[in-house]
Amino acid sequence: MKGEIIGENEDGIGVDINDNTGVIHKITIEKGSWEIVYHEQDGYPDNAEKRSSNGNEMVRQARDYAKWYVAQETDHDTVPWYLDTASLKAIRNAVGSCSDDAFEQHFGEYYRQLAGAYNDDITQPHPDPVPAGAAMNEYREHKLDIYLTEDRGEIDVTSGVHVMYYAGVNDERLVRSDDPYPAREPDGRLEHVVIDIDRDQFETFLDYHLRCQIRDSYLARGEEPPEQYRVLGPGTDYMMGRCMTRDCVPEYHNYNATIEGYRAEDTFNAGVFGQLLSLF
Repeated sequence: MKGEIIGENEDGIGVDINDNTGVIHKITIEKGSWEIVYHEQDGYPDNAEKRSSNGNEMVRQARDYAKWYVAQETDHDTVPWYLDTASLKAIRNAVGSCSDDAFEQHFGEYYRQLAGAYNDDITQPHPDPVPAGAAMNEYREHKLDIYLTEDRGEIDVTSGVHVMYYAGVNDERLVRSDDPYPAREPDGRLEHVVIDIDRDQFETFLDYHLRCQIRDSYLARGEEPPEQYRVLGPGTDYMMGRCMTRDCVPEYHNYNATIEGYRAEDTFNAGVFGQLLSLF
């Protein structure tokens, strides 16, 4: 993937993206909303339903790369958290440097919510917030927003535990919990199902989850991640959805996938991996 900013005015920023197949995408990002308002290319059908799986993936990669590229080359904050490699790396470092007390303050509630589903000695802080009959199945995913300090060296605060469920096919809903900065996008977000894991394994588990998220930030914009991030397991929902629905995208989220150059580092126990796989 290659990019070039071709123009900027008070309304938007124009960028050309050369995707991994050599197709040029002409993209405009609107200032203020930072949304893509124009996208033209001649390599794939304009109608997404007429594009191949690979064509749709190339279009998505170009759009994601455009947002990331503009953020790198200008002072504009055009990149969402799940594409922001630098921010995800800062969060991983901040989590790893937490004292025991700080880790408990920021992630203790999240741990109890995830592990309490399997351990009778742990009380889940929150009951299922989804109204009876509102969900199409029992799948629930728990999300925790993370906000860094201004110097991005430490964790400032985390949100309450949000819950995602499916009201129908492709109908994703989010029940939000307390959020200290409701009008601000988080610097990162943990996204995971309940897991059977001991407390002394949890910090290592979060570190692995964040490595998978960093991996996904590269993959989403069409780049191969550095070797240390070529691991298998659930990362961002954003990329996992593409892994699960596009034949051309390998199953990076699957611990048991066979992908050249990638591996699952099982530092926990087989029970964690087994129950996750049963949900995908």
